[in-house]
Amino acid sequence: MNNFWYKIKRPIIGLAPMDSVTDTPMRQIQTMIAKPGLMYTEFLSVDGFLKKPDVFNKHLKYSPNERPIIVQLFGADPKSFKSVIDKVSALGFDGIDINMGCPARSIVRKGGGGGLIGNFNLSREILEIVYQGICRTKRNIPLSVKTRIGENKEATKNWFDFLSKLPLSVVCIHGRTLSQGLSGRVKWEEVKLAAKILHSKGILCLGNGDVKSLDDAHNKSKLYDLDGILIGRAALGNPWVFLRGSIPSKEEIFRVIIQHSELVSSFYHKKDFIKARKHFGWYCRNFYDANKLKVELMRTESKSEVKKIINKYRKY
Repeated sequence: MNNFWYKIKRPIIGLAPMDSVTDTPMRQIQTMIAKPGLMYTEFLSVDGFLKKPDVFNKHLKYSPNERPIIVQLFGADPKSFKSVIDKVSALGFDGIDINMGCPARSIVRKGGGGGLIGNFNLSREILEIVYQGICRTKRNIPLSVKTRIGENKEATKNWFDFLSKLPLSVVCIHGRTLSQGLSGRVKWEEVKLAAKILHSKGILCLGNGDVKSLDDAHNKSKLYDLDGILIGRAALGNPWVFLRGSIPSKEEIFRVIIQHSELVSSFYHKKDFIKARKHFGWYCRNFYDANKLKVELMRTESKSEVKKIINKYRKY
């Protein structure tokens, strides 16, 4: 198997997949500032891919400098996974990940994302279909899962005993239950227990959940016997989080905002420039007049408007 997981430096410190966030422009910014050990695409609906392949093909684009890059898929219909997996497997990604942890109600309600936690039969069917699809390709890339420690309460032993028997190379665990969403305490001891179960079957384990810095990632990886950590929300507007002790100057933040606007402008259609605004908002913090700048940037519709506003604030 062409499995990069066993060649990558440990601990593995990667950028977590985030819906409508970790797109190509964001990953390019991250690569330029401080390249993580690996990156994921934003998660992609297999049903959406079938209905609007032209739209979703754009979300499957990546550049060689982003490697290793993993595509993350979600859904609840095994037939949909079967219909798309051959094509996705052949696109050159370094791995395929199935989302089994997203807490969004719109996804869980349909049985996808975190709705698969505890649904052993459907989860097995989906993962076996994806694995068989991967095996049909010549690249034979690794399969992984990103999930949580349970639905409404911890179900660590049963859930990870089940996953450990499937053809997975890696499981990434967000240390909260599905019902917690993104709030409440991250239960790292449960992640450690899951890692022990997975390691006994030769499956690598990554942790995830409220990791604040590179040092925090290294410490948690060591403390809880993990192979690595995925950093998510701490990277929003802060690509420097993958550099130890790095605090960007205001001018450096300004340059990155302009670069991000240029990347979004060249990657998306003009009407989709608004996708950049949330990133602008995240960049604007911890410097004088950050909130005022944020308000102005959140109204922009082009890279030229962004540059004009930034140049105005450079005079302050």
